[in-house]
Amino acid sequence: ICSNRHENDINWDSSDSKWIKRASMAIRHRFLTTKDLHWQWFNPLVFGLVSEADGGVSVRKALAEAERMKAASLEYARNIGGWTDKIGLFVNVFGHNNVNSLFVHILDMSDLGPSFSFHGFKNCPLDDIIKVLREEAVNNLLPAAVSTGGGLVGIKAAKAKARARTSSMYGKNAQFFFPGTDGATSVKAEIVGRMPVIKDAASFRGARRMVTEELGGTGTLKEELLRSGFIDPLGNLTTGTRPFNIFARVAAGVMQQPGMDKEQEYLGEFKDYFVVCSNRPENDEHWDSDDKEWVGKASMSKRHRFITAKDLHWQWFNALVFGLVPESKGGAGRGKAIDLVQALKSAALHYTKHAPGWSQKVGLFFHVFGHNSVNSLHLHVIDMESLGPTFWYYEYKNCPLDVVLKVLQEESSTTSEMALVDITEAAVEAAKAATAAAEALTRTSSHTNSQRDMRGGDVLTVNVGGELFTLSRSTMLLAPRNSLLREIFTESNDMLLAMDDDRRPFLDFPSAAFRLIVDHMKLLQLTPSGHPLSPLRPPAADRQQVEQLAWILGVDDLVLKGPQHGRGKDRTLPPRRASREAPCSIQ
Repeated sequence: ICSNRHENDINWDSSDSKWIKRASMAIRHRFLTTKDLHWQWFNPLVFGLVSEADGGVSVRKALAEAERMKAASLEYARNIGGWTDKIGLFVNVFGHNNVNSLFVHILDMSDLGPSFSFHGFKNCPLDDIIKVLREEAVNNLLPAAVSTGGGLVGIKAAKAKARARTSSMYGKNAQFFFPGTDGATSVKAEIVGRMPVIKDAASFRGARRMVTEELGGTGTLKEELLRSGFIDPLGNLTTGTRPFNIFARVAAGVMQQPGMDKEQEYLGEFKDYFVVCSNRPENDEHWDSDDKEWVGKASMSKRHRFITAKDLHWQWFNALVFGLVPESKGGAGRGKAIDLVQALKSAALHYTKHAPGWSQKVGLFFHVFGHNSVNSLHLHVIDMESLGPTFWYYEYKNCPLDVVLKVLQEESSTTSEMALVDITEAAVEAAKAATAAAEALTRTSSHTNSQRDMRGGDVLTVNVGGELFTLSRSTMLLAPRNSLLREIFTESNDMLLAMDDDRRPFLDFPSAAFRLIVDHMKLLQLTPSGHPLSPLRPPAADRQQVEQLAWILGVDDLVLKGPQHGRGKDRTLPPRRASREAPCSIQ
């Protein structure tokens, strides 16, 4: 039996958006897991499906195990005390799970919290798992249908063809070694988990290094796209309807968007290489809507178009892999990748210059793989004079074209490209030997760089306990050396990596106490060096919490004990009588 985090249990009935996703689902909520760590038990999705050759058990034995899980959970609820007889048992099926090991939710259904409704879409009753396993166990007892086409020889031939097809598409020894951030089992999920923001040179550079150095190279990414049906065996993007890859279909000419024929002419000579695409009409119409239904879905500006390439080789599907695919595997190299990006820029600006209504303020952005919604190239062309709420909603992933071009040019001109070359067979073997150290890779420099855009620079917007603070890093660094507050705001530190729903750094501190402390530090930064500043005198209602937080942050001596000389530029201040009412004053 396992428990949730203490703070998640305490806030089980909170309707605050901060807790509704994280809190326990009931006043009494526990988890049951198994001591058998064979992978067949990591999630009910695969119960009874793993072959005996791989150490799996039959469906009948899997059913018995699931029934034992139910019995153990109910036994616990009966014996622990304090629980009612209204017990709910649920699992989260793989794909909707956030931990890749077995856990059965045990809930006291007499007192459910908001989190239960929030997660209702994925709470699959354990009884439903048992029901399906029983159906499969019964089916296994029935005689198999007699084959009418080829008998045993035909069956063996079909299996051999299937194995050959799988081997030709994915290779005989496919390598996958993800650290598994938040349960990630794909390159895409791993990039999002470790790099929640990709919008500047540091984060884009870091994402490319992560793929080439840690995630198996472009070959692993290609396998993922193959398995998902986005690439055909020849390495070109697919243009069918499953999956429906909109920009690849338009580029290939198998699909035409109404009214866009005329707009192709605005590309001039670039129309031979690129295609202009539009958003859905309703998304264009709601570009300035603040309605939750449209923010994140509507166009990012009053004028918003996409430009895609007619070359459907998979190396151009996303900016993440531009120039990284080896020439031996059909890649064009960084030089041609730079040429493509420059041509895209020229094509976009030619289009906006000749298309009616566009201003001269044009923004060009990519969404880097992981944060993309379509697996084919699409450059966002945006009129920055009329931006809508969706632009700011996606600010964390709007990576400017010039940033991509800058990084490609850096890579092309560097004297040593060892850190960026695609992983070789020898490197794969080395990676296998280093799998035990994979967890250590989650804190590499590329991870740190991926967040620098949100915590770099001197002015930061930080969510502290649900309240937004705009802070100067230099003011926060007035905190003494080795203090927690100074450590948090040191640029190379990882403590601002947690993000709220709006992709702002989040600190789980009491906001009222934090505001009093940082306001005093702001005054200290403003006060000339030749003048003393009286210590912070918090209101009586807040005094205990302020003193405790200041002690934890390591700034109690700085803000609470005795006058401190100002840290600002030395200048003469007019005489001023100190006020006893003010919590802090300049004397």
